[in-house]
Amino acid sequence: MSMTQSAERAILEQTRRGLRTLLAVRAARAAGLAKVEDIDIPGPHGQLRARYYEAANARTAPLLVYFHGGGFVCCDIDTHDSICSWLAKSSQSRVLSVGYRLAPETPFPGQIDDVREGCAWAFQNAARLGATPEKLILAGDSAGAYLAATMSLEINRVTPGAIALQVLLYPLVHVQDSLWADEELRNFRFLGRVACLYIARSLGAEALPSLLDVDLSAAPPTIVAGGGPMDPVRNDAKALIDALRTAGVRVVEKKYPVLMHGGLNFTAYSKTATTALQDVGELVRQEFAR
Repeated sequence: MSMTQSAERAILEQTRRGLRTLLAVRAARAAGLAKVEDIDIPGPHGQLRARYYEAANARTAPLLVYFHGGGFVCCDIDTHDSICSWLAKSSQSRVLSVGYRLAPETPFPGQIDDVREGCAWAFQNAARLGATPEKLILAGDSAGAYLAATMSLEINRVTPGAIALQVLLYPLVHVQDSLWADEELRNFRFLGRVACLYIARSLGAEALPSLLDVDLSAAPPTIVAGGGPMDPVRNDAKALIDALRTAGVRVVEKKYPVLMHGGLNFTAYSKTATTALQDVGELVRQEFAR
């Protein structure tokens, strides 16, 4: 390992520890849940950590499977504990947060392999958890939203309607440098460009498929929530919304002008974060009250 690689690895490990210290705050978890349970999901590459949340007034509805963000290189089910707890409470439902192996230790598409295993386990165990069998909701933020959208398409192409809804929170749509460079100096895109260059190199996947370059016709009804000028993916999210609607997919969009990218993790500190998660949870609840 070169000196540069050693320095980068040290910075990454420090970043991971810092995010866990900042975000894995037990007190930020929504109060009043009926159950929070850690689960190990078996898979061909080892066990995946998962955490199950059940609202006190959980309705009969599909299980919501959540994939955390963090640019594929950071975060875990602990850093995103508060998001999942608030979604479970506000949607009056059941949420399964599924972890996956991170880059650069696991290059792409290892992350896809892991979330695929998580979805298979969720289908097999949804009824045991009290959720409606045969259908799932997939959700995630940033890189986790990319994973959720990718799996929604994959599953629904094979079994139409198996993913009944997807919830994409400030979704990472692509890591193509040419597209980020077009707007590098506007709306904090220069920060996003630097981040995506690192993500692509860490994944070993400069050709990570863009969600704007695939057939979206199999996508389920979609809820998209994003931020304002401090959210560098907002223009890409709008392009994805337009592409989904062009493909005939029903989309509900929520915008929060003061929300920064990653801001939903700050439920312990931000009223905007809790309000946004309550709004999104209510939209999920309404979707299955239709």
